[in-house]
Amino acid sequence: MPRSGAPNWRRRTEPILDHLLHESMAQVNGVHHPETGHYAELVYAGCDTRERATEIKRALFRSGKHVGVSVSARVIKNGTVYDVHFKAIDKTMAKQYVLKHYGSDRSKWPYSPFKRDPNFNTPGEGNHE
Repeated sequence: MPRSGAPNWRRRTEPILDHLLHESMAQVNGVHHPETGHYAELVYAGCDTRERATEIKRALFRSGKHVGVSVSARVIKNGTVYDVHFKAIDKTMAKQYVLKHYGSDRSKWPYSPFKRDPNFNTPGEGNHE
């Protein structure tokens, strides 16, 4: 008997944008910048509302978690529409950057990925809304 799909509580939230992060890496043949860890910057263009652009930005962060990279994304108004400028970042390089600039005390980080920290899910560098 075939199994059904994943239960609702395990399904990933739409939209799933893994392919865009893979494209950011593919644009530079999978080789990140040696000093910053950044891959190519891409633009998700033409969002009608800021809310839609913010939804895309959050989807990119969720996909980054799934793909195993950090993500830098910002919403920029372009006339009457909004664009999301984003890039994948090597996870190891991103961790080194945070430790170098903010120290090992996670409460002083601009953003924490850990739910138990008081600064969890706060906008930080690269997370501008």
